[in-house]
Amino acid sequence: MSHANYFSSAEVAARYRRARPFFHPEVAERVRGFAGVECFGRALDVGCGSGQSAVALAAIASQVTAVDCSPEMLEQAERRPNIRYQWGVAEQLDFEAGSFDLISAGSALHWFDQQRFYGPCRTVLAASGLLAVYNDHFTTHMQGAMACNRWMRTRFAKRYPQPRRGMRDIDEALAAGCGFRVLHRGSFSHLVRFSRPELIAYLLTRSNTLAALDRSQETLPAMIRWLDGELEPIVPKGETGEFIFKCNLWLMRQSGAEAG
Repeated sequence: MSHANYFSSAEVAARYRRARPFFHPEVAERVRGFAGVECFGRALDVGCGSGQSAVALAAIASQVTAVDCSPEMLEQAERRPNIRYQWGVAEQLDFEAGSFDLISAGSALHWFDQQRFYGPCRTVLAASGLLAVYNDHFTTHMQGAMACNRWMRTRFAKRYPQPRRGMRDIDEALAAGCGFRVLHRGSFSHLVRFSRPELIAYLLTRSNTLAALDRSQETLPAMIRWLDGELEPIVPKGETGEFIFKCNLWLMRQSGAEAG
């Protein structure tokens, strides 16, 4: 299964780096806590985007290799001494067998061909290594108010429908059929504070608005004007709101590996 790549322009990549919430350190700490290790050896971050997930991994791994299929996203990634960024696709992980103690895919699995992703993972992951998959959902809820959720459902989603892509979360039966067993599944919520311009900037990184721009449904200035007018009653000028995000996390090992 292939999907359009809406993140392959320098403008979109820069917007993504600026506007996406940096929740990834919480995930990294949960992974480390589950594994019971102070520091992983080598970690592979698949679908690293503009590098937020790789930066979080760099705090819990001695060496991080981060791959993405968008050179423009990789150009935006924050450089760290123990991170190596390179172009790559999830279904073709060209590394030596057993190279990594940890593989992660953050907010990216829905763009992969899941069945073709698990095979290369099994090859390059150490026998007792962990595969961590997580997705961060904007619940559309604003703390203490219903207006945002109602607007997202009745106005935003109808004007900018979700483009075709894979399942956002894991198909556990498929993972099991591909040789991975789920050891842990969990979730946590976190609040992100946005002003109206910041909320608009975030919405402009979502695939439904990017798809509308890609098919020339409207121009970027027109989209910003519409969003600004629509959101003015929800987040008035000079004010901010707290918006609820929920992160789902799965940790897996290869079938037959020790639970350790």
